[in-house]
Amino acid sequence: MPRRTKIVATLGPVTSTPTQLEAILRAGVDVARINFSHGTAEEHIANVARFRTAADRVGKVAGVMADLPGPKLRVKLAAARELMIGDTVTFSLSHEAKYPEQLTLTEPEILADVKPGQRMLLDDGRLQLEATSIGGGELKAVVVVGGTLKPNKGLNLPDTPLSIETITPRDRVALEIAARAGVDWVAVSFVRGPEAAAEVRAACAAVGINVPVLAKMERPEAVSRAKSIVAAFDAIMVARGDLGVEIPLERVPAVQKMLIAEARAAGKPAITATDMLDSMRENPRPTRAEASDVANAIYDGTDAVMLSGETAVGAYPIEAVNCMHRIAVETETHLHRSGAVTGPGYFHPEAGIDDPITLAACNLAREIGAAAIITPTLSGRTARLIVRHRPDAQVVAVAPTDAIVRGLALVWGIAGVRMSPTPTGADRLAAAVQDAFRAGAVATGSLVVLLGGHPIEGGPHYPTVRVVRVGSGGESGEP
Repeated sequence: MPRRTKIVATLGPVTSTPTQLEAILRAGVDVARINFSHGTAEEHIANVARFRTAADRVGKVAGVMADLPGPKLRVKLAAARELMIGDTVTFSLSHEAKYPEQLTLTEPEILADVKPGQRMLLDDGRLQLEATSIGGGELKAVVVVGGTLKPNKGLNLPDTPLSIETITPRDRVALEIAARAGVDWVAVSFVRGPEAAAEVRAACAAVGINVPVLAKMERPEAVSRAKSIVAAFDAIMVARGDLGVEIPLERVPAVQKMLIAEARAAGKPAITATDMLDSMRENPRPTRAEASDVANAIYDGTDAVMLSGETAVGAYPIEAVNCMHRIAVETETHLHRSGAVTGPGYFHPEAGIDDPITLAACNLAREIGAAAIITPTLSGRTARLIVRHRPDAQVVAVAPTDAIVRGLALVWGIAGVRMSPTPTGADRLAAAVQDAFRAGAVATGSLVVLLGGHPIEGGPHYPTVRVVRVGSGGESGEP
């Protein structure tokens, strides 16, 4: 069985040459993540171009995701500083410090929302402060858990509802770069509610980007409004780094399962991210706990698993991708042999024709041992609805543009194929088989299930399921 769970890898200094990019693609990368919190415009544009070229050389459909920086608070320090329990720390409410001891932040305006008694967590929660007062252009806080504060470390405010705009000025600059680079997805940090989706799409449209948008689930407000956020966005990311600081750490596993289930029920892809194989930054093998973490995300039903520093700055980027690939294949093989169903078990089909007919196509493919389920799709939606049922057969989505095909590289179990132009009145299902055959997605003699909402080009919506055997030239024959 080919691997169904997709692999997202963050590009960085150690994966910036054509040779390295081809190597990670061959190892299993499906989507490249461009982290706009770091790097220059020239670096990002060049990385995307090199990745596209490498994918063409490898002969692989692969997507590119722009991950916007968002309102990520970072402390601007010239050198490390010791914070002792009981110390009073002051933060400037502007970008400039009034005196040497005062700390400044990348987004100081956010501090206006902080109230006395609320927690301020530094360096992923390793240091903890409690706000005591605000006024006179500064915020004062007392150190509750001390340690060494290093330059550029993050600040989380888990108790503070934030009023900052969803799209920051830095995000708008990043979007202009993403538009020049030609990305396939845009990921938005620190989403707090469903209304953010419209803001993001408007900001994308302003720079000429028309791609799916992904919500990174990192805030308590996002967890409490998960269903509406999933409905509004095109995908989500379970961003466990900040999420594990913003909510109690022991809640993260259960929240991960809930978020993945919500996305799957809506037919939207979910990425599980952060520290999946983090020890492989410095070691050629992961810990056993990390291997289990990747496997458990797949058991939860995630569409994709993500590598961050492992492939951006780590010593073993190719090995990390290879390892993630092997874990995914082994986990999926176990699921297939055991007949187990991924996810927590509360995925229920909705009313209407879509769920029953996609489920019927999956059941039919399993019963007859079909090699693939092929669906012509204008947006990718039908293919996403099919893979919610986690069929054994490969799902081949035949789509009209390269952008849609690359976007589907993020979705579990889908192989994207470019649709050839067909004349009005043509049989779209037969044409989809030809396209899948030419792309190498199905072979001569394969038994396949076809599903289309509009089987005749230009005709009415007549949802149709068909079984055919692929001929020597890709024609549809009797089963």
